[in-house]
Amino acid sequence: MDRPFFDRFGPIASEADLLLAETLGSVQLPPSDYAKAEGRYHTLADWIEREGSPLRGRVERVYGQGGVAQGSSIAARATNDEFDVDAMVELHPDVDRGPAYVLDLLHRTIRGEPGSRYYDVTTRCTRCVQVQYADKMHVDLTPAILQLGVPERQSTIFHHRVETPHIPGKRVTANPYGFTEWFKQNTPAEPLFAVAIARDSVAVAKADVEPLPDQVAPHGMSRALASLQLFKRYRNLRYDRRDGRCPPSVLLAKLVAGYHASSLTFAAAVLEHAVALRDRFQFEVERNQLIAESNPRCHEDVFTDRWPSAAYDQTIWLGDLNHLVRQLARYVRDTLTLRERQEILGDLFGEYAAGKAIRDFAERMGRDKELGTSRYETGSGRLILPATMLPSAAHARPVPATQYYGGRLWR
Repeated sequence: MDRPFFDRFGPIASEADLLLAETLGSVQLPPSDYAKAEGRYHTLADWIEREGSPLRGRVERVYGQGGVAQGSSIAARATNDEFDVDAMVELHPDVDRGPAYVLDLLHRTIRGEPGSRYYDVTTRCTRCVQVQYADKMHVDLTPAILQLGVPERQSTIFHHRVETPHIPGKRVTANPYGFTEWFKQNTPAEPLFAVAIARDSVAVAKADVEPLPDQVAPHGMSRALASLQLFKRYRNLRYDRRDGRCPPSVLLAKLVAGYHASSLTFAAAVLEHAVALRDRFQFEVERNQLIAESNPRCHEDVFTDRWPSAAYDQTIWLGDLNHLVRQLARYVRDTLTLRERQEILGDLFGEYAAGKAIRDFAERMGRDKELGTSRYETGSGRLILPATMLPSAAHARPVPATQYYGGRLWR
């Protein structure tokens, strides 16, 4: 089989880079879901302060956290791949009458009276109140009280299990806003990569997000951010039918952002990040200790307080990372057929994403042949894909303007 030959230098410099970029596009959240999430976020924020609400006039600020704030949210493909919007609901200090009281109050506020739109889809969780939608999207709203005299938006959140009402629960310090700022500083937009992704992938289109006042929108695309999205997808597939907690996204985000890949090309950089992630967990397992990580902007905000709960959890995840590294190393370093590349991508990121990447690639190859613009390298017979043959930004998905990522909700 003749192999495509890319005669240019950049982040998307090979068939492996292009197909992985196409797979990334299938993993990312569709723009329509961004817009839907934005609407639900604002609707819920308004609902909390509706006329007659127990919290009317007692909400100081509502802002996004987690994947929506970082720009690392991924699409729902596996049965456990629910797209979630995480938001902080900053309350007036006089609301704090204990963990159970605060969580119950927010739950009662959102649920509303019998017959309301949220009455049967609202769940009181250990640290948040969750609103679930029929399309597998859910919004997690975490009540918080701003702490004074500390870094910006460092807050007290509340931990209380509804299953054990007799246990008083506890207050926990958190600063997801500070972590998001740290994450963005450590994974700055890479213009060369962002341009290559926009030009070279039919599927990949990063949202140009307009922020709410006082909040910076998710930053531009980088190889680290792209790697994090792919790793979250891989984790979700591996834990799809397992019981118990999976490695938290915030932990993966910190570890990925804390490593700076030296490889320019996309696929090689993803492999570098995977090796760094694997090596960190291997270090902990070999020393018979559990990984411990906290928020670099707030050391009291511990990312590993609920996972791993035992050495077994960590060992299982290390096995997953070893498999990820082996497959990516083969994908990046070996000369493979398209079918072999599809098998690896399907194994790691799902058959849907891999199949779509291969189909899009094959479609463009066929279109180029029909136009008579494809050419072959003399002697080797390798197909050369000039820049004009590669996907253009015109094929990219439409970019939504989303505004639900944080800041004060001005009304």
